[in-house]
Amino acid sequence: MGSQPQSARIPWLEVSGKVDSAEPVAGLPPGLKHRAEVEIAVTQALPEACYALDIVKRSAEGATALGIFGPCPDLKAQDGVYAVGLVGREPLICTLVKDESQAGSVRREPRPQVTSTARVNSRRKSFMTPTPLHIPESRVSPIPDSAHERIYLKSLEESASLMVLPLEDVIWMHPLILVVAKPSK
Repeated sequence: MGSQPQSARIPWLEVSGKVDSAEPVAGLPPGLKHRAEVEIAVTQALPEACYALDIVKRSAEGATALGIFGPCPDLKAQDGVYAVGLVGREPLICTLVKDESQAGSVRREPRPQVTSTARVNSRRKSFMTPTPLHIPESRVSPIPDSAHERIYLKSLEESASLMVLPLEDVIWMHPLILVVAKPSK
């Protein structure tokens, strides 16, 4: 990290409303819209599709800064902070407290669209499906492990409560790569 700072120009985004679909809008994560371009000084190479969002730094008495986020599944988030798009909610900036997904890492790619017919067929149950209660020596639960996948998120605000959400509600989750000072206009 001892290299000379270089200038990088990235999009500065803001929350545009609730996330309705997993499809990006104009190349942006759902729920976010373009605000401006911002030039920042960086000492490390930034991923291709990174962007800036306003964040509140806890240590600076509520001072705002820019968080640089990106859709990089192999990158470890700085301080466990992520920008998260949830079904039917505005995107959040929060800390990942716990991840109970099978793979041990939350979904960061858009999930495939499911048709209404496929959704109805997946909910249909046959009468008297054998369960461990019906088969005493059985040790396999009829409920898939994916039904229990949860993530625990906490907003960056001090007074925020812990949110426990099913993993299926997460449309996108981008790690915090870098925090930079907010440019003066």
